[in-house]
Amino acid sequence: MPTATGANQDAGFVFLLCWGIAAFSIGGLLAFNLRGARDRLVAFLAAQHAQSGRTAPLRGASALRPLGAAFVPAGAGAAVVGAAEVFSVDAHSLFTRNQDLGALTPAFPLFGLLAPAGLWHRRGPLRAAWARGRAGVRAGAVLFSLAVLALTACLTLGLFTLGSFVLALAAVTAAVTLLSLPRRSPAT
Repeated sequence: MPTATGANQDAGFVFLLCWGIAAFSIGGLLAFNLRGARDRLVAFLAAQHAQSGRTAPLRGASALRPLGAAFVPAGAGAAVVGAAEVFSVDAHSLFTRNQDLGALTPAFPLFGLLAPAGLWHRRGPLRAAWARGRAGVRAGAVLFSLAVLALTACLTLGLFTLGSFVLALAAVTAAVTLLSLPRRSPAT
């Protein structure tokens, strides 16, 4: 009978991290219909259903969006817990000031104010995401803006461990938000 040794626990947390990333990614594709992935999956399932000779209509395709929406927070939570355990981060170290950046410290609040302003500019990507009108894309745009502000607060206060998790959150929300935008045709 296997025992719960350190090696087995580490392997379990690595699996949890990988499962969380995969669940978040696939759930995001289905929930937000990134680049038409959900539509292509439904078309593929319908073609397979028709090719098999079945005459009954395809059922269950409408459940892909809520199923994907359920996997997004579950995957994100599993990935954060797995990453925290794999990299041996305890709660106390998240809020411990790592080092002072000296004269560079005032630059972070300035960046924190200018970066969201540039992204929300009239022709900026977050304004385009907001104009799409879908609730998930709007939530992603707002969450990305809040993550950028939180990242600058962490860097200003010297909380680099917490800042690295916030940076990962900002990168994921930016990817989901920007990938949900329609493709732009190249300028001719």
